[in-house]
Amino acid sequence: MRKYEPPASSPVYERKSFASALDTFLSECCPSLRGELIRKPVVKEICRLVDEYYPSTERMRMGQVLWYAVDVNEKAGFGKRIEHCRLQPVIVDLIHESDIEDVLSGLAKKERRKKVAVRIFKQSYDQGGVMTNADVGAIMRLSPATISKYVREYEKEHEVMVPRRGNIHDMGRTLTHKRLICQKHLKEGKTIEQTAQETCHSPEAVRRYVNDFNRVRECLKAGWTVEKTAYATGLSKNLAQEYIDMMGDDLPF
Repeated sequence: MRKYEPPASSPVYERKSFASALDTFLSECCPSLRGELIRKPVVKEICRLVDEYYPSTERMRMGQVLWYAVDVNEKAGFGKRIEHCRLQPVIVDLIHESDIEDVLSGLAKKERRKKVAVRIFKQSYDQGGVMTNADVGAIMRLSPATISKYVREYEKEHEVMVPRRGNIHDMGRTLTHKRLICQKHLKEGKTIEQTAQETCHSPEAVRRYVNDFNRVRECLKAGWTVEKTAYATGLSKNLAQEYIDMMGDDLPF
């Protein structure tokens, strides 16, 4: 006798799912969504958002936290509100076993906090999200200014760039990532790909920064003013001035 095998996807179980309950709710409570052709895509998208924003946490380790970072591929724009940005849920180590070892070894509190802040930024970026100083400050219960100070010190000490939303999405008026990118490629002779990897930027972004630097440099060699340089290169006056400020003994001119 052939053994009975239940169907892989029984309609009975489907009718007991969250999607089915949501479909029924929308059908009964939202008159504009009573049409099945309209309602089904809405249900599918809501289920996708639930899965994205509430990932499985059964295997989260002690000391880990879930946080919503901005998607690394999100495009920044003037006046763009955070609720209009794509978010990426990430799981980061607020407390790691290495932190306990640092305490036992007598590492100073400031240095321990600095390591934690940098770790959170890097773990978020590795999972496709970028955090701000305010994000990491909230997680660690420190001010954004303190986090910013820790990160700047770490970047200077290790000559690397910590992936934050400000430098990944080119927000704010910091020169750190532009200077580091131009230094690695123009002064140290590293390739575009090496520079991109070491600064957490795409090769396209690295080429853009280097090309902008070179164009501004040629304008300065010709004795042009900041205003004329900005007009000729298509850069804002402030951005052109940022590149001019970078042209010192530490970068080729």
